[in-house]
Amino acid sequence: MIEIIGWVGFVNILLGYLLNARKQLSCFYFWALGNIILIVYATLINSNPQIAIAIICLIMNIYGYKEWSRKK
Repeated sequence: MIEIIGWVGFVNILLGYLLNARKQLSCFYFWALGNIILIVYATLINSNPQIAIAIICLIMNIYGYKEWSRKK
């Protein structure tokens, strides 16, 4: 079950990249959701470096969303 959580996070992040390539603002929702899921996953497997990078990416998702929203 834990591995499935990791894969769900991965798929959301991958979808976020696809939407970003198509310049869709919704990419940030998928990235943020994927990173939140990966924070849960990394906590379950006790991987502090992965927790840290997921938190940093989540912060960057929020920043990116604000910047893109302001420009549109």
